[in-house]
Amino acid sequence: MQNQEILQQAADQARGLAIDAIHACSSGHLGLPLGAAEVGAVLFGKDLKVDPSDDQWLNRDRFILSAGHGSMFLYGWLHLAGYDLPLEEVKNFRKLHSKTPGHPEYGETPGVECTTGPLGQGVGNAVGMAIASKMAAAHFNTSEHEIFNHQVFALAGDGCLQEGVAAEAASLAGHLALNNLTILYDSNDVTLDAMADASQSESVIDRFASYGFAVERIEDGHDLAAISAALERARANTEKPTFIEIKTIIGKGIPEVAGTSAGHGEGGAKFAEAARQGLGLPEETFYVSDEVRAFFAERKAQLGEAASSGMPPTPPGVLPTPKKQLCLIQEYLVMYLLIYSIVCKNLPRMPMWQPVQLAVRSLTIWPRPCPY
Repeated sequence: MQNQEILQQAADQARGLAIDAIHACSSGHLGLPLGAAEVGAVLFGKDLKVDPSDDQWLNRDRFILSAGHGSMFLYGWLHLAGYDLPLEEVKNFRKLHSKTPGHPEYGETPGVECTTGPLGQGVGNAVGMAIASKMAAAHFNTSEHEIFNHQVFALAGDGCLQEGVAAEAASLAGHLALNNLTILYDSNDVTLDAMADASQSESVIDRFASYGFAVERIEDGHDLAAISAALERARANTEKPTFIEIKTIIGKGIPEVAGTSAGHGEGGAKFAEAARQGLGLPEETFYVSDEVRAFFAERKAQLGEAASSGMPPTPPGVLPTPKKQLCLIQEYLVMYLLIYSIVCKNLPRMPMWQPVQLAVRSLTIWPRPCPY
């Protein structure tokens, strides 16, 4: 596996960001950001097809942190990957009006694909996004133009997968054979109040196999090469959705709480200085090395170039994206925005006129009726 050394450095520095942010506000959940750091390193440092300079790129891969309580996992990696989330916002974790609220909120933070926090909700959203992607591809892809071919990834924990909404959505995903969906199970044998075996004894991986998922288990969830290989197999799978159980150590990096229920929340933050030293980090808080920054800056540039050149070359006189298809896409967007305006009319943070105005404005982009 290429870039393994720099990705391991990034994983440990992402751990440091989570420790420092949660220690600074004396609130948050350290367990997942520390335990799944290598998963984040492979996703954001190698696997995800995204464009941090354009977080609304239509054909981007979607990553959903279903276990939204571990939000510093997502904020740390979005910052490192080069999204519009400066270090100052990481330092403002859980502060009023910051871009880094306690749980990820769609529309508040660049790169956050949906609001999560209620356990299992992110799994449901991921299944819905995978279905939407398949529907969009069926409507708009042609033999000459593959407009939609992105993947959807969800990172979930024991609590997420204990919820009925996750089970129902996953069952549907298996039934529909959504081969563009991968669920990553942060399997650390710990829940908030106790070890997981106090509340569950089922084989989660066998349950997902029964839904119709391709399943595999990574015994060492801190092995970058093993994670990378599993994600490559998931992306290559054309038959069914993928479920990867990744055995991790919750709170890894803070020996005093690692592997225990005490590592789930902010309890380990009081050991911040010793943890930073154990991870090989300097005394400087919120530390990111120049080498890690340079690696992600280069990757951001490469991803942006790949996204902008993602459409296949076309012969002279042929439209890169047929305007008739764009008309149809626009009609779907208008319908979505109008429905969204109705749904949002009772939300105090978004006045009714805003989504309606967006919908009306979008009508002006292409003439109606479609002339093509």
